[in-house]
Amino acid sequence: MEHTRASFVLGHHQEQASVVCCKQGDPTLLVTDLTPFHPQSHLWPDQPGDVGTVRWEGGEAAVGPCRMGAISPEGELFVDTEIPVKRGADGWAFVVVHPLAGSHHLAIGSPVELTVDAEARHALSLGHSACHLVALALNRALTPYWRKETSELDALGQPDFDRLAIQHSRVEPRGSKEQYRIGKSLRKKGINSEALLADLDRIALQVNEQLMRWLKEGGEIRRSRAGEAIIDSRYWHGMLEGREITIPCGGTHVGSLTELGQVQVTLASSEEGFTLTTRVTP
Repeated sequence: MEHTRASFVLGHHQEQASVVCCKQGDPTLLVTDLTPFHPQSHLWPDQPGDVGTVRWEGGEAAVGPCRMGAISPEGELFVDTEIPVKRGADGWAFVVVHPLAGSHHLAIGSPVELTVDAEARHALSLGHSACHLVALALNRALTPYWRKETSELDALGQPDFDRLAIQHSRVEPRGSKEQYRIGKSLRKKGINSEALLADLDRIALQVNEQLMRWLKEGGEIRRSRAGEAIIDSRYWHGMLEGREITIPCGGTHVGSLTELGQVQVTLASSEEGFTLTTRVTP
C-alpha cells in the first residue's frame, strides 16, 4: 500500500480519488489514494484538520476534521497518537484519515469525490501564515535580550527564540496561540529571562510595529513540496525585506502578505514563560 498523495500544498480543494481503506463505524474512517484534505499532525498538532464533504455514487457524508493515520503491513489502521512507528517505517503506509459522519460501507477501489470547505481552510490559512510572520517578528524583538551569541538562527538569520522556547502552538481561524517556556537550558544559552518577562508590553508593541512594516510590503507567499506523499517535506516561502525566505511547514497558507490585512499580538506572562496570542483582521 502506498502513502496518501496530498494536493493541499498546491491549494487544491477538490479531487477525484479511489477508496483504499474504509473502517466502518460512527464515524467511518475513510482513506483514499489521493486527497486535497489537510490532516492534523500527530507529532505537532498545531493546525486543525480540514473539514468538508465526500460524495460517492448513491451517497455523501460530512468529513472532518481530518487526521494522520498509518496502515501496518498487515493492513491495520492506526489513527493520530495511536500510530506506533516513525514516519517512513518499512512496510507502513502513512495516510490521511477522513472521518465520515455516520456509518458507511465503501468498497475498496470505489470512486469518490472529495471537497474541502474552502472558507474554513482559508480562515486557518490566515492564522498559520500570520503565525510564521509573528515568530520572525518576535525573534527580532527579542534579539537584544540575548547575552551571548547562539548558533540557533531563524530564516532571517536572527536568534531563533521561537524554535528554542515554544512548547505548544495552536492555529485558530484568523489567529493562533503559542506558549513559550523560558527554562534553565534556555537561560544557559544566554537569554535574559528576567528583563524579557519584565518588558512583555514593550516587546508586543515592537512585534506589532514590525508586523505592520512587513505587511505594508505585501510580499508573496508560496508553498512547495519535496514529493506528493503526505510524509514528504513541505515548505513555506515568503518575500520579506526584498528576499525570499524558506521555513519547513506542513500546513496551509494564503498567497500573499496582503491577504493578512492587519496582524496584532498580545503577550501575557505565564507560570514558566509567556503566552502569545495572534489575531488577524483580513
